[in-house]
Amino acid sequence: IRDLVRSRGLGDVYKRQHKDLEKRVQALEDTLAIQNLKHTYLNACDTKDVDAMIETFVASECMIDYGPVGSFSNRNELAAVFQEAACHDYMLESHHAHNPLINIIDAENATGKWALTYNLINTNDKTITTLQGEYHDVYQKIDNKWLIKETTFVGCSSINLELEEDLLKVIFAGRP
Repeated sequence: IRDLVRSRGLGDVYKRQHKDLEKRVQALEDTLAIQNLKHTYLNACDTKDVDAMIETFVASECMIDYGPVGSFSNRNELAAVFQEAACHDYMLESHHAHNPLINIIDAENATGKWALTYNLINTNDKTITTLQGEYHDVYQKIDNKWLIKETTFVGCSSINLELEEDLLKVIFAGRP
């Protein structure tokens, strides 16, 4: 059998198929790891866990552009604004990322596009906000762990509501 495998060059075919299967499995594992990374980030935002949230970003310089919320060149700048603006008991947030498109570029680089539906109930000022938009991310694998290197959020639509006594009043609905 060995002679047959050698004479027909099947050993090389087997090696190529085995290598291809390893690459495909690694791409699936990387895609799942990136999806878990994004969900870890969003869950940390919802639970106001600043430390867990910033751990999803590279420790070195990065690019974070959240439009009206601000642009940041490192994770600590984002953490400071997040702590001040969002980490309050009256801010009930829910981030739902969906429809991910993950592109594994190579063993250490990937990109992603996510749709986001965000809901905020502010019990202090009695408002409800629903925002829809897209994240565009760049990921980097450092020490065998995927992290966010760049992220941009672009809002597509929102509705802002105000609770007045027993009425629900629309403050704004449409594109930002």
